[in-house]
Amino acid sequence: MVGGVPSPAGFSVSHSGGHGLIALVPHGRIGVDVEERTPRRNLNDDIRLLFAPGERAELEAADPDRRTDLFYRLWTLKEAVLKAAGLGLGLDTAGFEIPRALYRGPAGGEVAPRLRERCPDFRLPGAPDVAWRLETLEDVRFAAALARELPETVPNGALPTNPQRERRAG
Repeated sequence: MVGGVPSPAGFSVSHSGGHGLIALVPHGRIGVDVEERTPRRNLNDDIRLLFAPGERAELEAADPDRRTDLFYRLWTLKEAVLKAAGLGLGLDTAGFEIPRALYRGPAGGEVAPRLRERCPDFRLPGAPDVAWRLETLEDVRFAAALARELPETVPNGALPTNPQRERRAG
């Protein structure tokens, strides 16, 4: 809010361990997530609860050395788009799938570190009129992702609304 009026600018902040990520856009919604790559003892419960069937199959089929990296890549993509949409964890993360090209690369190959492959038309269930650009931003120390609302999906050129802003104002 600026002077009691919702601002058209969007921002998102995330941090994990010694890593932080801030994103700003002049118009529209944006979300980011960063997760420090730490070894986890047992991912099985998280995989079962947080991911859709196709993602679970990919994670379960991954060799143990890659499973942790793939887990963090998928999770940051999901969390970034939920933050951008203003949903937080209000939408079941197992209810939608991230496109495979984002986490596997072209033709099913492995994603190289620091690859920033884009998916120009990702849509969340229940909100098919809004398209999101998803992008991975990662390195060996952390996994990170960015989700930004595509301007062409905003009806009649109107500024997008953020449900969290409306709840706070109302």
